[in-house]
Amino acid sequence: MISFPPAPAEFPELPGPARRWTLTAADGRTLSGYLPPWAGDDPSEHHVPVEQLADRLADIHHSARFPGQAVAVYTAADPSGRPSEQQILSCTIDCAPYAPLPDPRVPVANVHLCEESWITDLDPDGLLRLADLLRAQADRLDREIRPALISARADWAARARSGADGSP
Repeated sequence: MISFPPAPAEFPELPGPARRWTLTAADGRTLSGYLPPWAGDDPSEHHVPVEQLADRLADIHHSARFPGQAVAVYTAADPSGRPSEQQILSCTIDCAPYAPLPDPRVPVANVHLCEESWITDLDPDGLLRLADLLRAQADRLDREIRPALISARADWAARARSGADGSP
């Protein structure tokens, strides 16, 4: 069972002054809300048709992007049969504060595993569990699979040198 460290007593102060987004309707009415310092885009709009205000409010989405790792990946969709470089394990922090329920209305982490594959809606404990699983898998790669691969390659090379099975 995974245990979690205690939550920090105080969260670090976020940089910068408080920001706000504003939706201004064509008739002059305005809606405004908190724009987190980590959000990359400001969803403010002006001259929004009044009948579209509710939809625009529901579409507000705050996001911060974090890069993953570039690796060569083979895909069935690539007719060349060659690997292409793709980002794996990139991450976003997303918050849709006016999303229709039951969608989360708080910041969540979403991990992009590889093209068209995501692990979504992770709360802080869920993100910690995923990090623990990834660390465990990295340890397995390092401590179990790499030595097994080295052994398998040594065995393969020895067999190839001896010509015991006719393999190259």
